[in-house]
Amino acid sequence: MRTHLVTGANSGLGLETVRALAGKNERVIMAVRDLGRGEAARAEILREHPRAVLELEQVDLANLDSVRALGAKQLGLDVLINNAGLGTAPLQRTAEGVYAQFGANHLGHFLLTALLLPRLEKGTDPRVVTVTSGFGRKGKMNLDNLDASQGYSQGTAYMQSKLANTLFGAELDRRLRAKGSPVKSVLAHPGVAATPMQQKPTGWVGIASRAVSALFGRPAANGALPTLEAADGANVRSGEVYGPGKGRTDPARREETWSSMRDLEGARALWERSEQLTKMRFLPPSP
Repeated sequence: MRTHLVTGANSGLGLETVRALAGKNERVIMAVRDLGRGEAARAEILREHPRAVLELEQVDLANLDSVRALGAKQLGLDVLINNAGLGTAPLQRTAEGVYAQFGANHLGHFLLTALLLPRLEKGTDPRVVTVTSGFGRKGKMNLDNLDASQGYSQGTAYMQSKLANTLFGAELDRRLRAKGSPVKSVLAHPGVAATPMQQKPTGWVGIASRAVSALFGRPAANGALPTLEAADGANVRSGEVYGPGKGRTDPARREETWSSMRDLEGARALWERSEQLTKMRFLPPSP
């Protein structure tokens, strides 16, 4: 039995990821922002899989003190699934002064990965799975506007945060391999999936998101398949990216490397800024 920690585990892709892992009798640590909702999700899955080992932990990824509190716990761990995501939303800033999507989607996961890495390195076939989005391919990283002082667009902020996920997952792979670490860094994305996140956005982005989800969205359970393959697939290699099959219910498949995954300069710049903002240095750059 391996242990998986899943962020954003109480709804959408995270909930379906936990449900599938519970069906395989894996131990799952459900990391959630709202413990009440987390307990309701845990109870729902236990009704389906009464023998599942599901534990609940609280974390607010937009609050780095909350991330540090979770990272300080002595959790036995084999797989970290950086799944939680904040979609398009009106401008909010974290305590570090960055807009909320960047803080929650990238910065919190960057710090959590750094804190849990020593435990992962002792795990069985250890992996870090970072869930990104095809929207990340459309993003442009502007490290000079992480505080939104030069203007703010909900859609742009979301796409930039998902680009950050992609750059981080790829750079993490390079640094882990340079160190000789046994941990694999793998990216996954759901394609267009019908999840609660698709129903929340406002403005033109929200209208487009809901329309595309209604017309083309695959069930959330199917959208979670790339994450599950990246986390538990037998032939997965570090540095790969997994996405959905062509049909709404097709199995996940390995994709060709995205161009953003080869952006060495951009990835290093993001990593250095992330270290500054989290006050956490880990893994020296690869040669």
